[in-house]
Amino acid sequence: MSLIIPPPRRLTRHGGGVPFGTVALVGVTGADRAAETVVRSALAAAGIHRVGVPDPDLTIRFARGPGRPEAYRVVTGPGDVLLEGSDEAGTFYAAQVFARLLDDGLPSVTVEDHPAMAWRGSIEGFYGTPWTHRERLAHLDFLGAHRMNTYVYAPKDDPYHRDRWREAYPPDELARLAELVDRAGANHVRFVFTVSPGLSIRYSEPADLDALLAKFAAVRALGCADFCVALDDIDPTVWHDPRDEAAHGHLGAAHAWLVNRVREWAGVPVQFVPTEYHGLAATRYKKEVRDLLAPDTAVWWTGHDVIPATITVEEARQARELFGHPILVWDNYPVNDYIAGRVPLGPYDGRENGLSAHVDGVLSNPANQVAMSTVALSAFAEYGWDDTGFDAAAVHRRALAALGDDEDLAAFADLNTRDDRLHHDQAPIHAAALAVIRDDLARGDRAAAITRLTELADRLIALPGRIADARFAVEAEAWLAATRLWGEALAALVPVLEHGTGHDHVRRLAASAAAVRDDRHPHRTTGVLVGDGVLDVFLMAVLDAY
Repeated sequence: MSLIIPPPRRLTRHGGGVPFGTVALVGVTGADRAAETVVRSALAAAGIHRVGVPDPDLTIRFARGPGRPEAYRVVTGPGDVLLEGSDEAGTFYAAQVFARLLDDGLPSVTVEDHPAMAWRGSIEGFYGTPWTHRERLAHLDFLGAHRMNTYVYAPKDDPYHRDRWREAYPPDELARLAELVDRAGANHVRFVFTVSPGLSIRYSEPADLDALLAKFAAVRALGCADFCVALDDIDPTVWHDPRDEAAHGHLGAAHAWLVNRVREWAGVPVQFVPTEYHGLAATRYKKEVRDLLAPDTAVWWTGHDVIPATITVEEARQARELFGHPILVWDNYPVNDYIAGRVPLGPYDGRENGLSAHVDGVLSNPANQVAMSTVALSAFAEYGWDDTGFDAAAVHRRALAALGDDEDLAAFADLNTRDDRLHHDQAPIHAAALAVIRDDLARGDRAAAITRLTELADRLIALPGRIADARFAVEAEAWLAATRLWGEALAALVPVLEHGTGHDHVRRLAASAAAVRDDRHPHRTTGVLVGDGVLDVFLMAVLDAY
């Protein structure tokens, strides 16, 4: 197995390790401070506190080198470590690789790597309870640590983003945005500020354009340099000013006009979420966007559907040709605003390897639960970095192992697989295990069935206390509580099988499990769904039969 996870494109082992006790850092510039912080933290964690002494055992050199954007090279050998990046981000990623090598005892190696896609990261673009400020800050740290360089700020239920887009952010909200912009910069993450004015904008009213540009200008003053206009999820037949249709004729032309005005103001390429953000039909709207939108404007596209089970290389090629602009894939996984009670924890699959031939990025629209989204986001990070060698199953295992015992996390993820888009089967591993127990019962071997049932129940009961990642455990509390109750309900089947007693107790536990709720909207409107259609069906079948 590679010394570095995820494996780089090129890793050459030179043999042996690199001894060190005292360290000096050379070549650090102001632009490399984030990389220096990573290196110093890694050294401190390894017990190396004598940094900067004369005649060190090890000299760590920061350097710039040739290569495509964000490329890096790390060379470790006796007495010397080279951390070379083609740019600031590349040096930052080189420092992260050094930290991983240090964890492994600092072997003597050469590592070279570069990303496949220019845009890698996440879009906070869901409906329902937005992430908290603290969660966003932690998320930006997660993105930086996983070599993801983009965070698109577009929460549908931020009123100043959508419903009240004309209104300026209050000072306290603006201060929080400033902190996010700063944290993003420290992690070499682009903060893409998005406004969604489509519910009420009047294209023929100068005051509305002024309000939109003022909104962007207020955030640019904080240091933000990337902007997006989102005109998704609006009624394409409605004009909010009778002058608009006469001036533009069709919505596509009006949208291109508006986004072009933002592009002129920004002086740099911007991004655009069109009203027709999915599908491959050649419509008048898409033609007007292709013909009238500024050529360097990137267009967001979700695939052939809003949440497609698959996205193929051929579909990506068609989208690039259809829109005639750089394409960014807004991938609606593991978003869960449409499936109250669920948090998809299945593998990120269905995306054909090689999409980077036609798109500039594939970014995740995550769940309302930011820490639970890291399972999928880890896969997006690896796919965006190397979409030709991507292995969904292997990446999924690595993401789960990063959160705690991979066997326990795999069991929990299995119970939360179904999302009705990428994954239609719920809890396939548990379904197979319960099928074996059914077979035992059908053969009349109750002893074997009880043994297997007890083992399964005990694992589910213990699972909530075995999640190592504290943020994940707190956020998943409702789903973990339901898991424990389902485990207790399965355990309570043992007296039913042995003596034909305890049916009501099983039903009470099952009802309690089904009633557990998360406190975020829309999930607080219904019980959380854990192993539904599998655990509950098995319980009721046994109660009916015995």
